[in-house]
Amino acid sequence: MKTKIHLVVSFLVLSFVHPAVVAGSNIYQHVDKEGNITFSNRPIGNAKKIHVGSYSPRKYASNSPALKSFSAPVKDSMQKERNVMRQQILKKELTTEIKLLAATLDHLDEVASEHQSAQQQEKTVQLKNKLTLHRRNIAALRKELGQ
Repeated sequence: MKTKIHLVVSFLVLSFVHPAVVAGSNIYQHVDKEGNITFSNRPIGNAKKIHVGSYSPRKYASNSPALKSFSAPVKDSMQKERNVMRQQILKKELTTEIKLLAATLDHLDEVASEHQSAQQQEKTVQLKNKLTLHRRNIAALRKELGQ
């Protein structure tokens, strides 16, 4: 009984001192004939043992080139170019949405003038849903463009 308690206490102490002891420090990488990669804590066939170092988000975040370029200030001229390009894209999107709205309205008029079978009624509902979507998109684009 004393031995079991000693083992449990030792296990708990080790788990707090060094988590890798509990998690298992051996990681194996196996690549099968088809190129599929499997990671495991047990060796599989011709698996290679790989070293997994400890990870500290602070250590990697400060050295990240992506983070440095993200936080670097953008020149005013570059930002103005980006804004102009963004405005052009939004205007093209608005033009496209207006055309799609008009085409959907025309199509809805055609369907509405025909005899309304169950299939035609479903088509009408779908077209009305498209109209709603186009109107929402147009409103959002106009708001974004300040119109």
